[in-house]
Amino acid sequence: MEDVDDARELVEQRMRVTGFEEDILDKVLDLLERFDTDREKLFEEMLSKLEQPGYDGLTDRWETNCEQAEALMERLESDIRSVLEDSQANAMSVDERWTAVGPRDFLAGERKIWAQVARLDVPEVATLMSKVLEADLALIKKCEEDLKNARSNDAIVEQLLLKNFGSIQDTVKSLLVKYLPTSGARLIVLFMKDPSSKEAANEAIKNFEKLTAENLMAAKQKRAAKQTVVDNIKLLTAAREQLDEDWIDKLFARGAEAAGNWRGIGASGDYRATDWDWMKENVLDRGLDTRAEAAKEQSSKLYDELFPTLVEESTNAFAQLTDDPGTLAKFNEELENASESLESLLATEEEYVKDLAEGPYKQTGLAAFAQVRDAVKVGFKLLADKTEEADDEVKKS
Repeated sequence: MEDVDDARELVEQRMRVTGFEEDILDKVLDLLERFDTDREKLFEEMLSKLEQPGYDGLTDRWETNCEQAEALMERLESDIRSVLEDSQANAMSVDERWTAVGPRDFLAGERKIWAQVARLDVPEVATLMSKVLEADLALIKKCEEDLKNARSNDAIVEQLLLKNFGSIQDTVKSLLVKYLPTSGARLIVLFMKDPSSKEAANEAIKNFEKLTAENLMAAKQKRAAKQTVVDNIKLLTAAREQLDEDWIDKLFARGAEAAGNWRGIGASGDYRATDWDWMKENVLDRGLDTRAEAAKEQSSKLYDELFPTLVEESTNAFAQLTDDPGTLAKFNEELENASESLESLLATEEEYVKDLAEGPYKQTGLAAFAQVRDAVKVGFKLLADKTEEADDEVKKS
């Protein structure tokens, strides 16, 4: 690589000027060439591990390679000193020969850089990015499954509510038809001829009680489904600072800064540390950039697509008893109209009875109207109260 090539040229120049033997020179240059090969292999191992997905063994790989780099540098200096000691070219000591011709600036700078690399800032950032990706994928899976189940449960609840609303409306219509005078007949005549007709209102109440109880139970099921959606909204909101794209960008910037500092830490004297710019670019292109993009893609899916969907579901379909608020409003309006119609009908017929001559017939008729009127009021109040209770159940926060 370029830095070692520069060191070899400088060492060769110094050794020739100093007058070292050719075989000594060749041995020193061979040592530098071997060091170059081993150093480049360490670089490639580190980059290869960095560009692999996941983070298992990543920090260990970099830590091991930093230790191996330190060992390579120690061996290189030791071996060069040993070769220089064998020279008969001059009377200098080994230390003097090392000072005169050895790659001192190169090794001093390399040691500083490898010590910085050994802080493991880059693999730590890469690991955090992978953990963000891991967490995003897990949350996406959880939220999608929860939302699917919530929607499924809601569909069942909605079907039951619509069915029960229809049954309630049929019962109300049946009551209206039963009590509506036909062919000029008065309602009191119906009560006298068919005493069981007075019980129609009470039978309606029983039906209302059954259906509204089912509706309340359905509302609780919908509330549970809604809570799942709301819980996921809270979960994503709380985790946002550690999972969204802004955090990933900060991690990338931290790793880029660490790699960008390597050359400046070691470059000094005749050592330019050019290879570390190459290493930095590869760390970014082959490792951190790929990891950041993968994490940001899933983060975007989580916070730009899934999160808004959860919020929309919680404020629309899961915001009230029925998915469409118009359905509930129409049901309540029809019940109110039916209640008013029945009360008006009963009031009119009761006034007729009040005008009858005093006697058992009149008293029996008034008692019958009181019974039916009270039952109708109780029934419609029960419908209104229980429907409101069911709606409130879903709206609980």
